[in-house]
Amino acid sequence: MASGANFSAKAWAGHFTIACLVLLLVLGACLLGIMTRPMGHLAALWPANALLLGLLVRYPRLASPAGWLGAVAGYVLADSMTGGSALQTLLLTLANLAGVVVGYLLLRRLGDDQRRLRTPYSVLYLALVIVAASSAAGLVGAIAEPLLFGGSAISGWSFWFVTELVNFMAILPALLTLPEWPKRPVERRRAAQWGRNELLKALPAVSLLLSGCAALVIGGPGAIVFPVPALLWCALSYSLFSTALLTLGYSGWILVSISYGSLPLAMLDMNSRPMLLSLRLGVSMVAFAPLTVASVMVTRNALLERMQFMASHDQLSGLLNRWAFYESATQLLAKYQRNGRPTALLMLDIDHFKRVNDTYGHVAGDIALKSFARVASDCVRGDDALARLGGEEFAVLLPGCSQEQAQIIAERIRASFSGTEIELDDGRSISCSVSIGLIVVEQSSHTLERMLQAADEALYCAKRLGRNRVENGWILESLPAVTGEA
Repeated sequence: MASGANFSAKAWAGHFTIACLVLLLVLGACLLGIMTRPMGHLAALWPANALLLGLLVRYPRLASPAGWLGAVAGYVLADSMTGGSALQTLLLTLANLAGVVVGYLLLRRLGDDQRRLRTPYSVLYLALVIVAASSAAGLVGAIAEPLLFGGSAISGWSFWFVTELVNFMAILPALLTLPEWPKRPVERRRAAQWGRNELLKALPAVSLLLSGCAALVIGGPGAIVFPVPALLWCALSYSLFSTALLTLGYSGWILVSISYGSLPLAMLDMNSRPMLLSLRLGVSMVAFAPLTVASVMVTRNALLERMQFMASHDQLSGLLNRWAFYESATQLLAKYQRNGRPTALLMLDIDHFKRVNDTYGHVAGDIALKSFARVASDCVRGDDALARLGGEEFAVLLPGCSQEQAQIIAERIRASFSGTEIELDDGRSISCSVSIGLIVVEQSSHTLERMLQAADEALYCAKRLGRNRVENGWILESLPAVTGEA
């Protein structure tokens, strides 16, 4: 009974924490929006609804009954603090929640990659969801406008629709693309690392800032689109989240500047609601462009990375292929030889692999290869180059590795693989062993080809001496051959 009571208390504490957290976030966002409405009830920026929707989608734990109750309390408390009547508080809260509920239900139906804007049509799907959510808010606005402000239902729908549209389009992408919390602490960059490349990377953001300054100085009806080329440049240069963040900064700055009159727009009447709605709609359309480009770039980059991986890795084992191993190993060898540090090379061959294929079938042979790749990957270091050269033959370059260290790694691979039970698809299990040839070059200028030849000779020495063992070889400067130790 006591344990059940403790569990219940913890559950209630968790629900209470979620409710309070959502309440504080919604309340703070509402108060921030209220601070940006210098012209009656027209808030320049209303982040509460987009913030709530983004958090509920990104963190499903918040989308509990406690979280929704906290959101309602936050809306009610914010409106009560500004002196709103009970009817006004009810209608405004319903309008806020209508868009959030519709947006949440639709976004939850999308896949994770679509919600995170990682597919070519993600921004289009997001735009459709935003239109539906904004329309739902507009329906409540059509009721609230005549009752609260004496306007028409059509005017109320259009105002609530456009207001929600621009806020969702500006804020929601930044929340949906927010990176996961890093598993490891990110190391701070040293000031010395800021060189020419880093300055070039900052140019798109600098151009965005300069275009904003030009909009303030020049003004006119076209000022709101001055930053568009810079935003597109940012979309081509930065990550999706960074682009969404810069787009949010642009949208928020434009909306607040227009509302406060700090952005000179010539003869435009900023007291006209149709004019303000038109400008807000234009801002949302401008935000759509860089987000679309950034989303397509994410898909393109992911495709390029996959193609590069497939070109450099063995498709069965996932290890480097022969071509990539030669390229990577040659670079590592040159680097460590320049520093005068030793380099070890292992040649590995699964024993009696043909017998496995003949007895259990080629599918079993593929399973054995993948099993060995996993075992070997767990036994080598992060900087080592591990590859499948072909068939059942593998190689590992161990840069900066002494004879003793290389022997330990080789024995670890041999012992781990021989002690691994390989489960086949039909429920049977088999075990295999591996023979290893080891060569170490101490402060020498030997080529990779010569090292491979020496390690291969040591490998076949291990085969002749009974398999399932590690044999050491060495390179004689005056002789091309390599002799294995018994």
